[in-house]
Amino acid sequence: MIILIFIIVFILLFALQTSLLSHFSVGGVTLDLALILSVYCGVLLRGDRGIWVGFSIGLVQDCLSGSLLGVNTLSKSIIGFTFSRLKDKLMVEGFIPISVILLAASFFDGLVYYLALTTLLKAQIPFSFLFNTLPVYAMVNALVGPILFFFLNWSAKRILRKFPLLEGTS
Repeated sequence: MIILIFIIVFILLFALQTSLLSHFSVGGVTLDLALILSVYCGVLLRGDRGIWVGFSIGLVQDCLSGSLLGVNTLSKSIIGFTFSRLKDKLMVEGFIPISVILLAASFFDGLVYYLALTTLLKAQIPFSFLFNTLPVYAMVNALVGPILFFFLNWSAKRILRKFPLLEGTS
């Protein structure tokens, strides 16, 4: 049952990201809901489930994006792995800690993208990407991401209140 709920959330967030969020950009950068969901699952799911969820999110994002296959899978998998391993050592309550975590994850995601395109594909991405676009991308995710974290936590608590048998499966 929890898998079904996760798949529904997954589909809703991807639909929202590909349809509605493309109309709202800050400096040409849109919010990355897939990254935020990867960090959320890496931090809050038990065991190594965050790694597999990050891998799944990245793979679906790669398949739907139509660009270089594997970049999002690699970055989201590493992000899921990192936060699955660090979750016991991090304080993940409150706006500022979540923002700092999302800021770091966004910079890492952007660097993986930049390095993959410039080294593997020999793409000509301007160096200003690292100093103009990437900080805006990280700030947008860091400022809006905690709101999504709180919404996902609120939703999970409501679902667990209605279906208490699911509590041991998350």
